[in-house]
Amino acid sequence: MSQIFRGLGVSSGVAMGRVQLVDRRRLSVPRLRLSHAEIEPEIERFERAIELSEAQLGDLRGRAAQSGLSDVATLLEAHASMLRDEHLRDATKERIKLDGVNAEWALRSSVKALRDIFDRLDDDYFRERRSDVDLVGDRLLRNLVGEEADPPSGFAEDTVVVAYALSPADTVPLYRSSVRGFVTETGGPTSHLAILARDMSLPAVVGVAGLVERAGTGDPIVLDGDSGEVVLHPEEELQSRFRVRARAKQAREVELLEERALNSETVDHTPVTLLGNIEVSDEVAVVLDRGGMGIGLYRTEFMAMEHRRLPTADEQLVEYRKVVEPLKGRPLTIRTIDLGGDKLARILPRTDASSEVLNPALGLRALRFSLRNPESLRAQLRAVLRASALGPVRLLFPFVTGLEELRWAKEQLKEAEQELSREGLPFDVKMPVGVMIETPAAVEIADLLAQEVEFFSIGTNDLIQYTLAVDRSNDDVAELYRPCHPAVLRMLRRVVQVAATAEIELTVCGEMAAEPLHTPLLLGLGVRSFSLNAPSIPRVKRVVRRVTIDACEQLAREVMLVATAEQVEQKLRVALETWAEEVFAGETGDLPSLLF
Repeated sequence: MSQIFRGLGVSSGVAMGRVQLVDRRRLSVPRLRLSHAEIEPEIERFERAIELSEAQLGDLRGRAAQSGLSDVATLLEAHASMLRDEHLRDATKERIKLDGVNAEWALRSSVKALRDIFDRLDDDYFRERRSDVDLVGDRLLRNLVGEEADPPSGFAEDTVVVAYALSPADTVPLYRSSVRGFVTETGGPTSHLAILARDMSLPAVVGVAGLVERAGTGDPIVLDGDSGEVVLHPEEELQSRFRVRARAKQAREVELLEERALNSETVDHTPVTLLGNIEVSDEVAVVLDRGGMGIGLYRTEFMAMEHRRLPTADEQLVEYRKVVEPLKGRPLTIRTIDLGGDKLARILPRTDASSEVLNPALGLRALRFSLRNPESLRAQLRAVLRASALGPVRLLFPFVTGLEELRWAKEQLKEAEQELSREGLPFDVKMPVGVMIETPAAVEIADLLAQEVEFFSIGTNDLIQYTLAVDRSNDDVAELYRPCHPAVLRMLRRVVQVAATAEIELTVCGEMAAEPLHTPLLLGLGVRSFSLNAPSIPRVKRVVRRVTIDACEQLAREVMLVATAEQVEQKLRVALETWAEEVFAGETGDLPSLLF
């Protein structure tokens, strides 16, 4: 009999096959008391386990790079770096010495302490990195006790991997095994599995509670990476339904990719710029492959996370070069490091100033952090300026809430320019400077900010969060996070109007820009530039090429008169369905089936 499970689809597509369980359950670790003479040999045994783990990750990283899995290789490099982290390596050695316990027990204590740090971070992405700590600790632990650290490879062609959790290292041996998809009980939309599955173009569903206990290797299974539906022992009727979904999905993806070379413009020939958001340089190729026209948001704080410290100007320039060169003249917007709240604990030693705070999202973050650390900001500005000599680069300051902090940041930029001039180093003297509009304060003074910069970038994720007083990571209020809330829409309209009056460029980024349902509304409000994740670019482009500006503007006027977010969403859905029926009738892959 069919057993139906629900999870979160994080990588699009449909997979049908048979279960292969990858067991990542915790090892049983005893606590052993050591004599004084046993402590040094125990520390040496722990160091050998680190060396073995590094060698394993190095081999896997090389295999991932050769297979074209750039995101996998990046994550494996981060895992290797974590092995040498003082919170893991040094803390474990200290526990062996001071507590006189075996390496396995000391390691487990260190992993728990490091995991607790991640649990306090005020960001979905960084909070989900706690699983990386567990995976690195698990590899070390298995090498200490002599168990196999990597899963087997060479599975059958119809394999669907089912696990409680999967690491980047787990996926590399599976890459050449014709695996059809992944299902895990843990993870989220920004977890490493979600990133890797999309990189491998394989469907994946996470957060499927209870599946590991009920599934057995060889059991038939189907999964839908869009709906999040997983069925164990599917009956023939369900299998037929999934086959139809798979064929339709494949046909739509082929059509979307065929349009990537077409102009990004509306039916009435209004050009719309579609840019990509990236965290690491390897993602540039993915953005361009999906039809992206450049990079609208380079989140440079991920460099700090990779280096586990604030990187030097030279180190940053190396990374910026990796982004500028493959763009070949396309635009690149670099956002200064946006660290904040408890995120600082990830790369900086804890001090009284960086200790736990009650509301880290409202505390020391982004440009506020730079105000406290002018030398680190100056280093980044030098690197960005030098990168501007290599191609069209724009500089973006995040979390601006007042003119004072913006003017201070611009003064730092001016001093960095003077330093480079004295040293005879080239840079673009006309490099555009912009600010992110992501707080109600920035919206209210947008007219003043517009006199100081060349462009705006509306960060919809934070703007929604701060406007509605909703913590996106808090399940108790998650349903209140509504991009189509009238207050949010009025703020968007105001900022767009200010930018138009001041004749400066404006881009909308965040999840709102990546959701095709919102595309006609944003176009109707006057937005002509979007920055979004690479997988969403073809879908948004499809909508752009099938609407007119007049129709979008009429929709926006109607929507702005609506009183609730639910009513707005309903109007948007009805509008898209109506356009699909009237304008696109007879076309394969019509808009409703593509979007919904």
